[in-house]
Amino acid sequence: MKYILVVSLAAAAALLALYVTFVEVFISADFLAAATTLELGVFFLQLVKLAAVMSVRKFRNWPTVNLVDILGAELVILLPGLAISDLYLGFQAAPSLMVQILVAWIAGMAVFATPFATYRLARAMIHGEALLVVLPSAVFLSEFIVLLVAGTNSTATSGLGLSGLSRAILMMGAGAQVGAQIEGATVLPLLVVLYISLLLYALAPIDSGQWTRLRGFAALALLATVVTYGGAYAASWFAVSLAYIVLPSTLVTAALIWWVTREA
Repeated sequence: MKYILVVSLAAAAALLALYVTFVEVFISADFLAAATTLELGVFFLQLVKLAAVMSVRKFRNWPTVNLVDILGAELVILLPGLAISDLYLGFQAAPSLMVQILVAWIAGMAVFATPFATYRLARAMIHGEALLVVLPSAVFLSEFIVLLVAGTNSTATSGLGLSGLSRAILMMGAGAQVGAQIEGATVLPLLVVLYISLLLYALAPIDSGQWTRLRGFAALALLATVVTYGGAYAASWFAVSLAYIVLPSTLVTAALIWWVTREA
């Protein structure tokens, strides 16, 4: 249990440190200064909803689907209502209001929901959730936070406020915009800590008698990591598709994993 607890806390600490990097730029750039009254209302509404969820144990432990329903309630209620009023009642301000609600909601989720998502991930790891749940959640959350850091760096001096930040997040997430260069010395060590934590979680021994086998699995995982990053570097250096470089070594690694984990 202590093993899982340490691994879970290390993963959460790495994600929260990345989040702090985002918040520092968010505060220093004063994104709220250019926000409209509606944007501020929707933005801080996310804080109120998350505070309510965190204050009640039943809500904290709700399935993710139920939480999504609560956190996205205004999108489901307000946006369709404004769209209908625009189409059938000719309410000309509806499109502008819809954009303000959407960009404020995205920014509010980025600022307030990210720590809660980190808590949920750490809780899932401590409770021994399946890798099918933990690994995709951790990868998505880490990529999202890195996207937030790039988005704030790209729009910090634009003066566009929450609208500019949310648009940058959406555009970079869709690959339609390149974000500002992220300082590798700050982000990379935290991602390494997260990677190692997830690797150790995936290889978590059931009892002390499995530590010998753990070393073998960890060595194979390290080999796969070296091959992947080495292949990526070689692909960029020689301008060759990554698949052609790492495919042979990937097949060898897969064969070694099968050999080590096969039943006697």
